[in-house]
Amino acid sequence: MARDKHPAPNFLTCPAFPEIPKDLPSEAPSRSAAVIVSPPTASPPTASPPISPSSVLPPVISKPKHPVTVPPSPKSKRVWFRIFCWAIAAIVGIFLIVTVPAGISLVHAYTSAQAAKGSLQQARDNIKKLDIAAAKTDLTSARMDLNDAHDSLQNVGFWRDVPGVGVQIRALEDAATAGSQTLDGMHDVLNVVEVVINALRGGATAAGSLTTGIAPTRSFSSLSPAEKHNLLERFSNALPDLRLARDKIDLALELWNRVPQNNLIAPLRNALRPVADMLPKLKEALDQGVPLVEVLVPAAGYPTPIHYLILLQNSDELRPGGGFIGNVGTMSLDAGNLTNLAFTDVYNIDNPASYNWHEVPPEPIAKYLGVTKWYMRDANWSPDFPTSAKTERNFFTREIHVGTGKPLVNPPTAVLALEPAFFKALLHLTGPVTVDGQVFNENNFFNQIEYQVEEGFLKQGIPLAKRKDIINAIGVALLDKIKALPSSRWNEITGLVTKALNRKQIMIYSSDPNFLKILDARGWTGRAKPTTGDFVWVIDANLAALKTDGVMKKKITYKLDARNPAHPIATVTLTYTNTAKKIDWRYTRYRSYTRVYVPEGSELISSKGAMKDDRYKTGGVAVPGTVNVTKELGKTVFGAFWSIEPGHTGTLSFTYKLPPSVLANVTTTGYHLDWPKQAGADNTQLTLDLSFATTLKSAVPSEDASQFGDARYEYTTDSLLDRVFNISFK
Repeated sequence: MARDKHPAPNFLTCPAFPEIPKDLPSEAPSRSAAVIVSPPTASPPTASPPISPSSVLPPVISKPKHPVTVPPSPKSKRVWFRIFCWAIAAIVGIFLIVTVPAGISLVHAYTSAQAAKGSLQQARDNIKKLDIAAAKTDLTSARMDLNDAHDSLQNVGFWRDVPGVGVQIRALEDAATAGSQTLDGMHDVLNVVEVVINALRGGATAAGSLTTGIAPTRSFSSLSPAEKHNLLERFSNALPDLRLARDKIDLALELWNRVPQNNLIAPLRNALRPVADMLPKLKEALDQGVPLVEVLVPAAGYPTPIHYLILLQNSDELRPGGGFIGNVGTMSLDAGNLTNLAFTDVYNIDNPASYNWHEVPPEPIAKYLGVTKWYMRDANWSPDFPTSAKTERNFFTREIHVGTGKPLVNPPTAVLALEPAFFKALLHLTGPVTVDGQVFNENNFFNQIEYQVEEGFLKQGIPLAKRKDIINAIGVALLDKIKALPSSRWNEITGLVTKALNRKQIMIYSSDPNFLKILDARGWTGRAKPTTGDFVWVIDANLAALKTDGVMKKKITYKLDARNPAHPIATVTLTYTNTAKKIDWRYTRYRSYTRVYVPEGSELISSKGAMKDDRYKTGGVAVPGTVNVTKELGKTVFGAFWSIEPGHTGTLSFTYKLPPSVLANVTTTGYHLDWPKQAGADNTQLTLDLSFATTLKSAVPSEDASQFGDARYEYTTDSLLDRVFNISFK
């Protein structure tokens, strides 16, 4: 097809109209969209009309089947390029405008975060050096840097909303906020740490003063009197600092436990871990060491000499204040120097005074022992050891005077009661001792001694008054082995003694009120506890049953029905089995006057198992006895006699109403029960079965998990220690 003379319309020149030929007059074009030209017809000649634009326009030509490509003009190319360049420049400009400030903010945030990290590392190093003041300054800097990082992250603009990137930025922002808030509270933590470290310094110094300064290979027996005196003097002088350090450690540990340690930032948590580990250990050392030093110094006769009355109490023949007092001894200490030690049979004290002795015994002793006078051997009738100890000291001093006609030189100023379990532990520590050809070790010494003083002395032709001299010999041999132990093992002795004191296998009383106060604070006097809630204390008194307590299997159950708090009913049930196979020189029927101490104001409802006397004395049948209701030591006391034949089991129970005051505020303040042990009764099983009106929230000690979620508390334990129970309710 031939190309048109005129090109197609150009959208850059006139998008809607074709171009006008240049040789035509310049007139306004017609607005017609199309013109149809008719073929010419004959007509008479007329004058020529004016020429119109439409008359010279080319004819309308139909649209071709294929578009005609017209190459762009150079002018068109230049325009496109300029537009493209400006667009790129605009995009780059906009990109720079929106990214450069955000980039600067991110760089600033990173720099601030790194500075915070450096300050925290410096704080950690300063804490390790115990420079808490510098650590506080470092933490302040770190907190300011994290605040700067947070502020910088807020200036990143629309990037906070960009998927992916925005999540990371907001996470960093939250981390900076959390870190700043954490550090804001770290000053309080460092204040605590400052207290802790000062306490640690003082405690470490004080704990250092607990060391003896004696070579580890030297023994107590190798020390001169001057060295013993100096050692006790140093301990005595260190006591104020020891007490202060202990109090500071207690405060520091309390403050430290308030710190949310899991929320500490890692550098600080790692730096403070040694402090956290050291505090409990130092507290334990001071908690154990300070009381021992407080007791050891005056107990060793510094600065004032101390004179002991020693009671060897046989728990196989149980008495209220411990075991039967078969042997007594005297011992004097002056600044650690032993001036005398001697033991004798208690009857060697009682018998010489009998002709002019007029003490009237308690009614149960008179009735069930058949005696009319109260001697030293039976004077530990009160379960409150200070009460019994004062009676023992009084009887001992007076009986010596009555029996010899001379006043006692150096009368006792303290009373020390020792149970067989303590000697068993000592022999475990020292190894066996040999006396008169007999070897006594931790497993056989008690049986051999009992046989020797009850049967063996007769076969050996030893006089009755000297049958217990072997006990004195064993005591001296054992003390010699203890004194020969190297100082490196002294801590084993103190640990053994502490355990025995806590278990009432050793009890001590002093006429010095200051010393007694220290002993009472540790619970080492065997003093009766005050009633601060509910209370159960079972006290047996073996009356003419030989050593039968040694073969008794004892179980005590305390059942409380407190579903009606205004009317709580309690029952104490004793179930004892006499495992002896027959009556012989050592074991017989069990005979006990048993007392149960309960809160004052309790009212006895009923009792079962009380007997008038044992079956042998009542014609082979059990004759019911009566229950004595008395008041003693601020408690109501139920007392009854009962007896159990060999191979049999007996039961004695008391049911009573507790005073409403015991459970008056139980739902708000909780329930509290004290169950002290009887000195010498180490193997009794104790069981609680307590029912309340409200579901239990918690209990100490805790029941088994299978028993949670109800209003009942059940628990079984032993009598090795005083037991305390606390229960709270929902």
